[in-house]
Amino acid sequence: MKILGLPLIGMAMFAGQALAASCPAAGERYVIKGFTGDTPVKATGGELDPKWGCRFLVEDSSRELWWNPADIVPAAAAKAAASKPATRPATKPASQSSPGPGNSGKALAIGSVWECTLPGVGLFTGAYFGIVDGSTYRDFDGRTGRYTFDAGTGVLRLTTGSSRGLTYKRETARNFRVLDDAGAITGGNCVYNASKRIDGRW
Repeated sequence: MKILGLPLIGMAMFAGQALAASCPAAGERYVIKGFTGDTPVKATGGELDPKWGCRFLVEDSSRELWWNPADIVPAAAAKAAASKPATRPATKPASQSSPGPGNSGKALAIGSVWECTLPGVGLFTGAYFGIVDGSTYRDFDGRTGRYTFDAGTGVLRLTTGSSRGLTYKRETARNFRVLDDAGAITGGNCVYNASKRIDGRW
């Protein structure tokens, strides 16, 4: 099953964009800048898919992403850019955000399953999560990892496992928004689906 990685800006109509002529050679390292910030990946080679682009593997993870090769940055170039001082608009960190309407100090419901979407794209299974217990989450493919949740701020962080690094903020009792690496709210939206079971097929 393909788990698609789609950036928030500039990829909403991914299928209609022009793609680069071919996929990078297997083993080459790149950085994808998009939905969850900078994501180090390794090319798998192969043919260019006219709809989804090229297949990459997220480093230190078993997740795969399909990406437009025109929108990736060689790892060496990304490292050089990161070494230069960067200016970034002031953003209120998620940990200091005021509680939203859904952040009333309540813990996450054990067994709840959350489906995520991106505007103009639709379902984003790579960001799905389910709450197994007080510290364990499950991803779309049934793999598990650890999480932390601050009921006061409504911030959920996936700290280990296949979705490590994803961060969300609860806005209401039935929806979370995905945060970027600066703690700002993105277009990613996750809603509670009462019809799905934590141990079922999503």
